[in-house]
Amino acid sequence: MAGIFVSYRERDSKAWALSLRDRLVEEFGEDHVFLDKDTLKAGKWKDQIERALGDCNIVLVVIGRGWVNAQDEEGRQRLMSDDDVHRREIALALARQEVTVIPVLVDGATMPKPDELPENIRDLIQQQSRSVSDNAAHRKVDLDGLSADIRRVGRFPPKPGPTPIAMAKKHSGKVIAALCLVVLIFAAASEGLDHDEKLGGIFIGGLALWLAWSGFKDIKAGLAKGKGLGMTALGLSGLATLGMVGALTQPVVNSMAPQPMLPLPVVTQNQPAPQTQAAINPAAMIPIAKPPKPVKQPKAERVAKLETADFQGIWQDGHDLSIFYLIRQENDLVHLQEYNALGAMTFESTGRPVGNELKIDHPMLVANLALSDGGQQMGGSVKQRATGMIKPMLLRKVDLNAIDPQVAALLRPLVE
Repeated sequence: MAGIFVSYRERDSKAWALSLRDRLVEEFGEDHVFLDKDTLKAGKWKDQIERALGDCNIVLVVIGRGWVNAQDEEGRQRLMSDDDVHRREIALALARQEVTVIPVLVDGATMPKPDELPENIRDLIQQQSRSVSDNAAHRKVDLDGLSADIRRVGRFPPKPGPTPIAMAKKHSGKVIAALCLVVLIFAAASEGLDHDEKLGGIFIGGLALWLAWSGFKDIKAGLAKGKGLGMTALGLSGLATLGMVGALTQPVVNSMAPQPMLPLPVVTQNQPAPQTQAAINPAAMIPIAKPPKPVKQPKAERVAKLETADFQGIWQDGHDLSIFYLIRQENDLVHLQEYNALGAMTFESTGRPVGNELKIDHPMLVANLALSDGGQQMGGSVKQRATGMIKPMLLRKVDLNAIDPQVAALLRPLVE
């Protein structure tokens, strides 16, 4: 049976390994992916790992920046220890000819040098590696490439895609978005635009044209329906873009230049002069200039003026009281570590504070929190990248003197 074994060092790349495992399960099914923390059952774990390696024909070795120099509790380099489990997994995989070993480089790591590896796993540097980027857009491309390699080497069946008939039941979202942008341009143009707004109109018109063209290509490929709607979007978006360009290049009329005089009516001797409807006030003919629009302050300057709040301290999860968070703050960077009630760290990430708001961006999740006025609570939400699931998050600042003394004794060294 084709199987995928994910081998990793917990303190070096646990979060990456879990995220990778979720992606592989989604792609190949849970029965084809082995990760020790999720798959081990009761019994001798070493035997289970060796048995799992025997059933797998692909082994992914997750390598982070601290992989080579990881140390145990006594300060010894783990990789050089003969009883290191991670090293044993790699050695067993490399010893089997039918197993393909793929080093997966994460967190900006590079392949180790030969003299940095023990002899029984030195062949690891001969294996073709794959890098996974921190950037969300690049990470998807990297993971798609890794999945394609696994599918080809492991002889997995091709991933089924949606049928053209099912996909053609809906109109192209790109075409609909292009039409919405065109309506926005025409509505704004009807109220009059200044120079900057015309430039913005050209940009939006170009975006609408690109969306219409991209959507029209999807329609021609059978991925969506609505050929007539696509052609309409193409025509209107092109017309709107050209209209904005023409409005921007149109010369400005000088209202103070001499205006041609209207011919005076001819009055005969016995004919009374024609009466005008109202007396003409020459002063009323002078155009009144519109007051200048207030200059908007750039967003970056407004953000810079916000005073960064103080997030530092120990926080307790309001939904799970056994979870605590240690937050250290250094200027524009916040370091967050998650601990359980036994004092063991289970998660680590960094974030950026803006005013009283804090955003945690991690390969596994994205969290957005806001500090209360009193500075004793943070509320917000957390979104899992792999599943897209969003759940509320509530943190309360901890007074170590007011909680269980045993828990306080475990947490106190973290802030001292």
